[in-house]
Amino acid sequence: MNVTLDERPGGPQDAATDPAPAGPTRLARLLPIAAAVAALAAIVFGVLWLIAANSDAVQVADARDEALRDARQAVINLNTLDYHDAQKGLDLWIQSSSGSVRDEFVKNRDSYAQLVTQQKRTTAATVTDAAVTEVDPRAGTARVLLGVDVTVTPEGRQPAVTRQRIEAGMTRTDEGWKVDALEPLLTPGAGG
Repeated sequence: MNVTLDERPGGPQDAATDPAPAGPTRLARLLPIAAAVAALAAIVFGVLWLIAANSDAVQVADARDEALRDARQAVINLNTLDYHDAQKGLDLWIQSSSGSVRDEFVKNRDSYAQLVTQQKRTTAATVTDAAVTEVDPRAGTARVLLGVDVTVTPEGRQPAVTRQRIEAGMTRTDEGWKVDALEPLLTPGAGG
């Protein structure tokens, strides 16, 4: 029996079926493609995020939150006054308002200070509840409903709490949202 070189096990005929690769591995070939796909996905998601961040819904939500925060503080400022330093409280009234409300406070400032000083009362307000009912970020306007407890303390007497419901018209200014309209609301069953 004659055995040729080509017929022996492990000879040249088995070399063609040898699993050792001659070039780059499959993983090495797929890596650049995967990196390109990942970069493209990052760009697409980045653009989508920018579009969502600048959408009308986000602008409305931001304006609503700012108007609500500033309305709460403004109503506290407008319902808090100490006769010992009425001018300081009236400064806050003016800083918290705009338009005709501010004009009224500026025009009647001395009369208000004199009245508070004569009555010898201190008032301190707390907002118990608040909600924005309308907001228009483009126009820079909002309407806010607020529940307010005002503690009135006449000199030498016990404090008394009055509960109020107020609708505040708000206007956006360079310094934030300011009150440009105030309307007391009647509570159902309160009479009047």
